[in-house]
Amino acid sequence: MNRSMLWFMNTLVVAVSLTLSACVMIHSGSISESAGGGSPVAAAYSDYGFLHLTAPATLTAGANKVLASQCQSGMLSDVQTELAMRDWFAIVQYYTVSTAAVCK
Repeated sequence: MNRSMLWFMNTLVVAVSLTLSACVMIHSGSISESAGGGSPVAAAYSDYGFLHLTAPATLTAGANKVLASQCQSGMLSDVQTELAMRDWFAIVQYYTVSTAAVCK
């Protein structure tokens, strides 16, 4: 194998490793209590941030909009949220808000 091919293969392995490796932090919370029965609905919304300086401002609003669109009455209870952040070397962050609720 020639030297340039070996360099290319090493570079490719490093690039794939950096792309697939990341730290994941998960935060979750509940913002209302359960009150009776209903049908369960769930939604997720994702966006990117950079250098821990720019967290997406539309995460919660986007997740709430998707969740509310699944409930015709608009009455939700037992709303639970989970924020997951995937961090690539403190440069790029991928945020995902997952929500679940009961539609009345």
